[in-house]
Amino acid sequence: MQPKFVSIVGAGGKTTALRALARALASCRVLVTTTTHIFPVPPSDCRTVLLDPTPSALLGQLRLSGAVCAGQSAENGKLCTLSPALLTQAAAAADIALCEADGAHCLPLKLHRSDEPVLSLQTDLCLIVAGLSALGRPIRDAVHRYALCPDWAQNPHQTVGIPELLYCVRETVAACGLPKEKLRVLLNQADTPALTELAEPAAQALVEDGLDCRIGSLHAEPALLHRWIYAE
Repeated sequence: MQPKFVSIVGAGGKTTALRALARALASCRVLVTTTTHIFPVPPSDCRTVLLDPTPSALLGQLRLSGAVCAGQSAENGKLCTLSPALLTQAAAAADIALCEADGAHCLPLKLHRSDEPVLSLQTDLCLIVAGLSALGRPIRDAVHRYALCPDWAQNPHQTVGIPELLYCVRETVAACGLPKEKLRVLLNQADTPALTELAEPAAQALVEDGLDCRIGSLHAEPALLHRWIYAE
């Protein structure tokens, strides 16, 4: 059965993933929202943006085809989560809900505090994104909340390699606390053949963990997620 409520977590392309799915699903009634904070999704990817919507306004928009980005007003022009009751109502009214459920401060990898990610109980599928642009960079410059790993806190100049990438993905899997059949892992930012080849051992290790994992580039192949999640 195709997932109705998709949460997107991790780093290195969450917002790109959200926007790509919103565009690809434009013939459906799609709710685009967050349980943390996001910038409003632009008109090129969403039919409308609703700030601080009333239930009647949001549910009315979700009777029409196209993506509706909705949330409460937050600082710096961002949106934050709808009330739990309105999120439940809106997700039920939509054909599909897409929810960014994590924050990474624009870095390609991240570790999680005990209160992260913020997954809705309605989540049918959780997409974990990890950015391959982290490879070869110092941990302190590539991993959000790197100091949550004691070894990395002591050696933040250490370079990110495949073991560090796997550590972040596996930590995210554990933080989600979902059955593996509800998880997908995208090793994103494979923008060159060399990066794709470099990431193959990581993808194989995650498959051996029992995870559905792919290597790709959402910039080069924005339809990747729609085919993987909804068309296959």
